[in-house]
Amino acid sequence: MASSSNAPTPNKNNTLMRLLRDLKLSRKESFEQLRKEKEQSDLRIQEHIQRLEAKEQEREARKRWHFRRKSSQEKQTPKIPKFYRGSDPKVFFDWEAKVDQIFNEKHVKDQAQSYLVVLGFLKYVNTWWHKVCKNYDQGPPAASWMDIKTFMRARFVPPSYRKGLLLKLQRLHQGSMSVSEYFKELESQMHRVEIIEINKEKIKRFVSGLRRDIQDQVELYKLLT
Repeated sequence: MASSSNAPTPNKNNTLMRLLRDLKLSRKESFEQLRKEKEQSDLRIQEHIQRLEAKEQEREARKRWHFRRKSSQEKQTPKIPKFYRGSDPKVFFDWEAKVDQIFNEKHVKDQAQSYLVVLGFLKYVNTWWHKVCKNYDQGPPAASWMDIKTFMRARFVPPSYRKGLLLKLQRLHQGSMSVSEYFKELESQMHRVEIIEINKEKIKRFVSGLRRDIQDQVELYKLLT
């Protein structure tokens, strides 16, 4: 019986089997390669996400640090009372005394004092100070709190008021005040008229204003020592 011409020969069968096997292996290798590439891609994406998260955490940490630092500075920076009324010299002197007290208690550095004081100027006082500064081509005329006080006293304390303070100081006596109250009042009035005396002169002024019975005790103490 003659074989059909269309029947596959063994060699053809073997070739076909090899091709199928190679195709299957190639597909397997391709899938394996794709799997590895996907794993590497996922890993790179994960690393990128981690870097972004780390940067975000770092930014948040810096924000918290700056916030804490700012809050700490605000707590440490003394609040200076505002000054906006210049018509009453007594109001000015009370404000000036309060500012001096804050600077002394908080140990504020000299270079920061003038900056803090000017921040407290409002309304007319702020306008006045800007005009003062504009009159000087080389910048603000006051480098310290003491300089500012000099300018402010010249502007907000009339000469007649200062004369009245000097007269009040000359007439100051202890009266019904305690010795401690009298001493504080004496220092306050001397500060307002900008009188600076050596200790000997200050003691003499202080003793001369004491009640007579206390003066006698002071004189007796001098005799016994």
